[in-house]
Amino acid sequence: MSDNKLKGGKENMCQTYCISSSTHERNFLTKAEKVEMLKAYKQDLESEVKGVSEKINQLEKEND
Repeated sequence: MSDNKLKGGKENMCQTYCISSSTHERNFLTKAEKVEMLKAYKQDLESEVKGVSEKINQLEKEND
């Protein structure tokens, strides 16, 4: 299980996407870094939606 998982299996966006080094976590990101972080987060959410849709379709087919 990832260290970035919170209770209930949710990922902590900041821990997943914030930039850090091995000894010091940065507190201030540039605008470009924030945009890239949000784009990556959006892609993860879109992938999650796709996976949920596939699971729904699979379950519906099993009940037919």
